[in-house]
Amino acid sequence: MQPPEYGSDSQNLAINGNLEYVYRFPGVSCNACNATYGGSRILALEAPPQIQNDPRFRSRWPVSEQEHAAMQQEVASYLDADCAAFETFKPGDNFQPAYYDSQAVPNTDFLWPNIRSFVVSERMKRIVFDELVGDVEIVPIRPRKIGKRNGTALPAALDSGHPENEIHAPETLIEPYYQILVRSASDYPKGGAPISVCPVCKHEAFNDEKRELVMHEEMWRGQPIFLLRTTLYVIVTEALAEKIQKAGATNVDFAPV
Repeated sequence: MQPPEYGSDSQNLAINGNLEYVYRFPGVSCNACNATYGGSRILALEAPPQIQNDPRFRSRWPVSEQEHAAMQQEVASYLDADCAAFETFKPGDNFQPAYYDSQAVPNTDFLWPNIRSFVVSERMKRIVFDELVGDVEIVPIRPRKIGKRNGTALPAALDSGHPENEIHAPETLIEPYYQILVRSASDYPKGGAPISVCPVCKHEAFNDEKRELVMHEEMWRGQPIFLLRTTLYVIVTEALAEKIQKAGATNVDFAPV
């Protein structure tokens, strides 16, 4: 499942807008395995109030594994939750809320404002995704700067090169939209099992030359929607694709795998 092809990056932005996460864990520079990395996983958790004015949780700049583990434990204490280091939270994890900006009022059933999740209308949430809880998490987006133009057209502000002239509509005019966070995953693709896992930061190392980013039936674990493991590709069953298509969903496409 994927966005349709657009005529230009400007059209893509005009239709889908942008989704921003303000609060996050930084990356990590691990002395145990010498890896420096940070992912982009999106958590369903709201950022605790205690971190919202803390610059440590607004930066992606990597910190040591000791400092990172301490930050994870700190957040867990604010949430009154258990914490397994580098398992409960991971480097680069993003907290809610997700702020949505668009120079056009969105009016499609699917939006693709970032690479880590997609967004659906209230109608599509009700018809399709409410039944998939467990394989996905559903979290409302928070509209921030929304233009008054039609989301299927290219805003004049984008053509003019002066987006600062865009007029913003009140949030009350925006229909509810929801992030769909896909949590299920396939088995590892052929040649894609990790060749090593750091015992400290849990970083998985892969042989990219041997990894085949192709979905085979034996990799399927029975879920109707899931990620191809080690990628951000969203895979759906034929039955689910047909259900979405029969509902008349707009701004979504399907390709065989």
